[in-house]
Amino acid sequence: MSSGKLDKPLGAQSVEEKFLDYAQKTPAEKMFDAMLGQLGITPEQFAAMDPDAQRAVMEKIQKLIEQQARNGGNNEPGQITDKVA
Repeated sequence: MSSGKLDKPLGAQSVEEKFLDYAQKTPAEKMFDAMLGQLGITPEQFAAMDPDAQRAVMEKIQKLIEQQARNGGNNEPGQITDKVA
């Protein structure tokens, strides 16, 4: 018999759970996840990698950050900038 609630597979997160997980992350964790996304890697995939593969990904992320810093960051509309008029 069903309790009236939808059963979800083990490990599946609701939208609310995903939001709360995201909201609890630090800005550095959010940035790291965004950089992983630029490389086409999910946080779960990164966690499952062996230490050498994780180190290689971290080096790629470091290079991406350095490149963005040299290029002045991302100048897309909607970005907050610290410029004096």
